[in-house]
Amino acid sequence: MASVLAMLATILVGSPLWAAEPEAAALVSTLARPAPARTPYTEVRFASMLDRPLILHGELEYLGPGKLGKRVDTPYQEVTTIDGSDVAIKRGSGEVRHYSLNQAPEMEGFLRGFSALLGGDAKTLAADFDLKSSGDASAIWTLNLTPRDARLRRRIASIDVYGSGNTPRCFATSEADGDTNILLVDDLASAKLPTRFAPTIVLNLCRSKKSAQ
Repeated sequence: MASVLAMLATILVGSPLWAAEPEAAALVSTLARPAPARTPYTEVRFASMLDRPLILHGELEYLGPGKLGKRVDTPYQEVTTIDGSDVAIKRGSGEVRHYSLNQAPEMEGFLRGFSALLGGDAKTLAADFDLKSSGDASAIWTLNLTPRDARLRRRIASIDVYGSGNTPRCFATSEADGDTNILLVDDLASAKLPTRFAPTIVLNLCRSKKSAQ
């Protein structure tokens, strides 16, 4: 297992302590994974500026709180490494570029949520997101994350995590501008997708207990 993305970095001393609903907290506690954890992924990006979705394939690597690696193998080669607030990106044989995670709130939000999920840390996750869970924790379930921070809400409306048992299988990010990004991991990373489709088709895979082959 693996998948998506420094959780405590932007929580200030004196910030209120938020509590997750009991069902959501219990679910998150089952998702903890020891680092390092790796998983292949398929990422499907639906954007208004594209006439068809962009599909990426590669591998995610969770190295502990605030540390994540993401390698894109197709349709291009790119390696992104996140360590704390530093982001390093190398595209193909080009030079490594560095920038601060604070410049990309959508990536920052996903990383913080992803790190807390894989740490099984519901308390930390609830500090940045309103949490709601639905479904059967022993079968198919959904965990909805709504950002508390106004700056992040300007970029991300919500993140829905779909899973089965104690394994997340999809991370669906709804952006404030209407674009959607869906990350398929674990057994869904090898899903065979059509060249033209709507987000609902991919989300149906996320909600299905069957592996998409």
